[in-house]
Amino acid sequence: LTELVHFAAIKRHRRSMEKLIRSYNNNLGQLLDISRNAIVFENMTHLTNCLGIIVTDDNVRVERLKNRMSPSYNSDETGGYRDVCINLKMQTPAAVALGAELHICEVQLLLKDFAQFRTAEGHRRYVQARNTRGV
Repeated sequence: LTELVHFAAIKRHRRSMEKLIRSYNNNLGQLLDISRNAIVFENMTHLTNCLGIIVTDDNVRVERLKNRMSPSYNSDETGGYRDVCINLKMQTPAAVALGAELHICEVQLLLKDFAQFRTAEGHRRYVQARNTRGV
């Protein structure tokens, strides 16, 4: 497998507050992507294998799964970008010992072809579309 992991910075305070107000009616329990990472795959087989490993792992609790790879997903809303987005908690003894078992992080699984949209220009288009929709 020739996957590549992308570690993203923590979501900025300003964007977190904006998202809480615009999208979540100030409900902190809905803000699930403060900590996020991405894994890039060469092909769909590798992506679906990884997804299967994650969702069947006894040490992982999947809180939410968004399948933006689905043919029914309207990628116009994300500037053509598609991924499988998983919000999860780690349920290992080490996570419990650290008090981290309640922390939800986001893991984005995407194909190499869609990773090209993760550029400064691609993000700018996404932000513009998001702001137009008011989310």
